[in-house]
This record gives sequence, C-alpha cells and structure tokens, in this order.
Amino acid sequence: MKLRVKGFGLLLLLVLLALCSTIDVCDARRGKHWRPRSSPSSSLLKKKGKAKKGSSHRQHGGNRRSPPPGPPGVGKGHQTPYQPSPNVPVSPSPSPKPSPAKGNGHSSPQPPSPSCGKGRQPPPQPPPAASASPGAVFNVVDFGAKGDGVSDDTKAFQAAWAAACKLGASTVLVPAELEFLVGPISFSGPYCKPNILFQLEGTILAPTNAKAWGSGLLQWLEFTKLSGLSIQGSGTINGRGQQWWTYSDPNDDEDDDKQYNEELERMPRVKPTALRFYGSSNVVVAGIKIVNSSQCHLKFDNCQGVLVHDLTISSPENSLNTDGIHLQNSKDVSIHHTNLACGNSSL
Repeated sequence: MKLRVKGFGLLLLLVLLALCSTIDVCDARRGKHWRPRSSPSSSLLKKKGKAKKGSSHRQHGGNRRSPPPGPPGVGKGHQTPYQPSPNVPVSPSPSPKPSPAKGNGHSSPQPPSPSCGKGRQPPPQPPPAASASPGAVFNVVDFGAKGDGVSDDTKAFQAAWAAACKLGASTVLVPAELEFLVGPISFSGPYCKPNILFQLEGTILAPTNAKAWGSGLLQWLEFTKLSGLSIQGSGTINGRGQQWWTYSDPNDDEDDDKQYNEELERMPRVKPTALRFYGSSNVVVAGIKIVNSSQCHLKFDNCQGVLVHDLTISSPENSLNTDGIHLQNSKDVSIHHTNLACGNSSL
C-alpha cells in the first residue's frame, strides 16, 4: 500500500515538472510580464509579414535609399547631428573662390557693368582724343600746305588758324625756306581765344590770276576782331603787285572797266591792301617784311593798342599808290625802328 502511494506521488511530481518546463522563470525574475514562449512557426509568420511590407515600401519609393539606422537609444524618425571624433582635429574647409560666370551660370555678386545685357559685352570705348594744350604750335604744313609756290595753300592756312583759334596762347607756324601761295583770306574772331601768335618764317605769295580776286577786294590778308594778336618772325609777305602797276594810269578814275580789264589782263580795278587789321586790340607786328603790295602795304582800322617795330616795307618807286602804313580810326599806336621805302607816302 505504501509503495503504491510513493509511486503515485512520484508520478504527480513528474507531471508538475513537465508543466513547469513550459514557463519562462527567468523572465519573471527580470521584472518582465510573464508570457508563454512563442512558437517557431509564429515568429516565421511575423518575419514574412515584415518582408512583404518592406518590399511594398521599396516599390512605392522607387530607388530611394533608406537612412542608416541611428545609434541605440534614439527614437524612430530622429537623427543626431554629426559629431567628429574627439581624437581627430577638425579644420574649417576653405571657402571656394568665386569663378567668373560663363554663359548663364551664377557667380558671386559683382557690380553690374554699364549697358550689359544677358550674354552681351559692353561696346569698346573709343580712345580719348589727344587735345592740344595752351601754347601748342600748329604748323600749316601739318594741315596740308605744300609750300611750293604753285599749289593753293589757302585751305591749309584756314585749318591751322581754326585749330589755333580754339586755344589761348597758341601759335600758327609758317615754316622757313618755303613759299606758300595763299588767296584772299580773313583770320577772324571774335570767338578766337586771345594771345595767338602768327609766326612767319617762310614767304606768303599773293595769287596773280584775276579769278582769285573776283570783281575786286579791299584786302588780301585780314585779321579782324582779335585780342592780343602778334605777327612776328623773319618771313616775307609778297603782294606781287606788278600785274597792277604795269598798266596803271595816274587817272584811274577816268578809265572805264572794259579798258582796264583788257589792258591789265582782266585784273580788277579795285586793288587790295596786303595786310589789314580791323577792330582788334593789343596788336604787335615785328620783324617781318611786306613787299610789292598792289596798293597799301599795312593798314590799321578801328584798332586800339598797336605796336609796330623792326618792320621793313618796300616797293619800287614807280609803283603808284603803294603806301607804307595807313592808320584809320585807331589809337594808342606806337611805331619805331621801321624801314619804309615805297612808291608813294610811307606813313
């Protein structure tokens, strides 16, 4: 009887041990809720479900790469900023240098260039023009004068004078050893700058053809309405008045125009003064020679402040009405150290 009771108790103990083997005793000791162990089949089902979900996400997201898993302890959807290793020193990366923009690229902001459109460059600026300074010298040869005594240099003289007229204290140069044929011309103001110097070193010749004089002129070379003008040098003004003298009649007023033109090879009856100044102030004439004028050699009309010195005027004694210097309506005139030898009155 006792043996049967001990056998039954041993059998009951084995049943209890078998039941206790299905319970996770260690989990209970760790403080977790007690739960039965999941069977291997249920865990495989869960893994298959997660794999299906992952594949569906990849199909919807294309080739987008999932971010790497963060460090432990970081919540889902949040990442900590990158922190360098404490053993490796961090040097600041150099900032890239701005490169010039090409095409439609962008570069660092720069001040806009004037009149620059997209893809266009500003037009090249013309080089600054070289402007002459006060005291500049304008040589008539540089303006096209030939100086051969035959070519007409009137336009070259006009151009040189126009350039000098724009500047104060400038010089018009007539170079030496050349003969310049110049027709009737007026070097006029009043818009010329003051103190212009007319440096005469060569020879100026008057034309001898009738066409140059038209129906007749009162002057050949005229300077009008100027201030501070000086004519000086060692050159000569040659009026070449022989064409008028040869057939001249003492009673000019009684000759008719037809007879005068035929005998004097169509030269006009009115004779020009070689050099005339009108309406000017502070005029100086020094050192030059005036020869063979058709009528008067030098005349000052309505001028103020005139100085004439070291001047030579000459013409043959048989040249009629070739006066030396005429003064008309002028004041403050000084004439000294002059040599006057004319066919008519000298002064």
